[in-house]
Amino acid sequence: MKYYFPFHWHITDELDQRSKHRYIYSDGKHNCLATFTWDQMRDTFYNCLDFCEVSGRTPYFYLTGSAPILHPDFWRLLDLFHKHDVKFTITGRAFNDTVCFKSK
Repeated sequence: MKYYFPFHWHITDELDQRSKHRYIYSDGKHNCLATFTWDQMRDTFYNCLDFCEVSGRTPYFYLTGSAPILHPDFWRLLDLFHKHDVKFTITGRAFNDTVCFKSK
């Protein structure tokens, strides 16, 4: 069995609720939300798979972001994980409660 290599991947700054104490808003200068495009996500995913192949490791993704489920291509990304049998955990914020889902 190969050891896992964890990737903590912040795919979006989208958030269901905004407050000044959140780190991305704390300096008062965050005017736009950063979000990966689909092409960037796909390329990053395959780069991570290539890295794990060369390193002899198994990829494991922790999908983060303020609320990663709000990313417009979230479900498309999960399909890519499923297609390649890559395990993942979803962590994020939803209505002030931490949400955590794990793949099988």
